[in-house]
Amino acid sequence: MIGAINTKALQELAWVAPLAVLAVTVAWGLVVHGTTRATECSRAGQSRSASLYAAEAIAGGVLFAAALAFGLVIMTAKD
Repeated sequence: MIGAINTKALQELAWVAPLAVLAVTVAWGLVVHGTTRATECSRAGQSRSASLYAAEAIAGGVLFAAALAFGLVIMTAKD
């Protein structure tokens, strides 16, 4: 039995997968960086900087959640 290989799908996967990994990694990195720096600035009494870093962490969290939701939608979609 010979299986058919969808080369178009494999070519798409070759560039989409690294892009997705990069996007998720950067988004999670923003969460970690923003959270740790916000905590440090808050302890040092720098409320303005802490607020900006907290906003960075929230933006990273939103991007991470969006990427996760998008991935789940793509995986569960039927062609």
